[in-house]
Amino acid sequence: MIPIDKTVAKRLTGQYIVALSIVAILTICGHTLIQFTLLDVSDNSHVVNLAGRQRMLSQRLTKLYLLKTHASEAWDEESQVSFEQSFSNWKKTHIGLRDNELSDEKRYEVNNSKKINTMFKEIDPFFKNMESLFGGIMDGRSLPNSEVLALLQNEKDFLKTMDKIVYQYDHEATQRVAILRAFEFLILFLTLLTLFVEFIFIFNPLANYVEGVIGELTSSEQNLLAANNQLSVSNKMLLKTQEDLYKATQEKYENKRKQDQVRSAYLLEGQEEERKRMSREIHDGLGQMLTGIKLSLGRLNSPDMDPKLRRAYEHMKQLTNETIEATRAISFNLMPTALNDFGIVSALKIFVHQAQNETDLQFSIEVSSPEKRYTQNMEINIYRIVQEAINNIIKHASATVAKVKMHENNGLLELSITDNGKGFDPEKLKAERQSLIHNGLENIKMRVTLLNGTFRLTTLEGEGTDIFIKLPFESIE
Repeated sequence: MIPIDKTVAKRLTGQYIVALSIVAILTICGHTLIQFTLLDVSDNSHVVNLAGRQRMLSQRLTKLYLLKTHASEAWDEESQVSFEQSFSNWKKTHIGLRDNELSDEKRYEVNNSKKINTMFKEIDPFFKNMESLFGGIMDGRSLPNSEVLALLQNEKDFLKTMDKIVYQYDHEATQRVAILRAFEFLILFLTLLTLFVEFIFIFNPLANYVEGVIGELTSSEQNLLAANNQLSVSNKMLLKTQEDLYKATQEKYENKRKQDQVRSAYLLEGQEEERKRMSREIHDGLGQMLTGIKLSLGRLNSPDMDPKLRRAYEHMKQLTNETIEATRAISFNLMPTALNDFGIVSALKIFVHQAQNETDLQFSIEVSSPEKRYTQNMEINIYRIVQEAINNIIKHASATVAKVKMHENNGLLELSITDNGKGFDPEKLKAERQSLIHNGLENIKMRVTLLNGTFRLTTLEGEGTDIFIKLPFESIE
């Protein structure tokens, strides 16, 4: 019996070691692959981020280019420094992405595919044209209007192609993650298969052998009890580890959400400051110059003016008046002075009145406390929400009637914007994430979230749209 026991034990031990070795090898291979893939995904994420930033830098450079060309009096040293830094980053990143030599504090693996290289060949002429035009500002030479038109056309083509490149980067990164997921499932399957084979050919025969040959029931019972106790301890440790992991994941998610909110708040604040600055510059700069032109035209008026000159004079006078009105409208849309001077209700009434004059829509506004003032941040966000919603109604709803209601109820400010237009399918809108309506609704949701409010959208195709918002508020006496 003893030789048989030793032979069986030796055979089972060898099989057990082989099975454990296979499981260990699969586990190590899977872990190593995941670690290398995570490093690659990290690089891919940075590459996608830098590629996406190229669009922002090109738009910033174009904006500064137009500022230099059409509003040179506003061009200062800060603008020059901003332009030089943006131009350097834009050029360096583009060349790095194109030539697979991207570095930003450290070197990143780019590994462009053939499709991406083809796209870079397609975008390269637009990049070189824009680089040459931007270089004009760096050299300090004069900038004719033809270059401005060329820049705008090249920027449009550059942004369109860069969008494709960013999407392709993201698509390829997603494919690599999908391959990793499939490989993980393969490793999991092989591991489970190994464990199953180990159970069939090792543990099960061992249990049968112990049960049929040895017969030491008491010892087996004690061993089983010890194994159960160990399993109980392991389960408790596993549950605790799982709970700790869940808490850590929740904290990480909450921190990221708060960081995103802070980022969004800073972004919106920066946008409002920029709108305020542009509104002031248009009003104080361009508006004053147009008024001066109007006064100068008035001095040219003479009873003895030639009929041809009279027609030209009247046309120029009408064109100047229309330009002044358009300038005032642009300045008001950027940052209405009535918002700071008289409050949100007056600003909304002026905006709605202007919208009604420019369209065939019938607008109405209903407010329970017309004299009430709120914090500046809240009034600006409410104004932008209504502005975004009404612009969507005008452009997309095909409506004839639109209503804006603002009431206070149980310590909350309730804001409602409704129309009787054609409505839309929210599910289809989610699929078309680049649509203007989707972007407008996302902007509204983001502002509501930053104000700690709630957002509800009710719409059906052919039955209009209702946006209902509740906001906590602090009134200012």
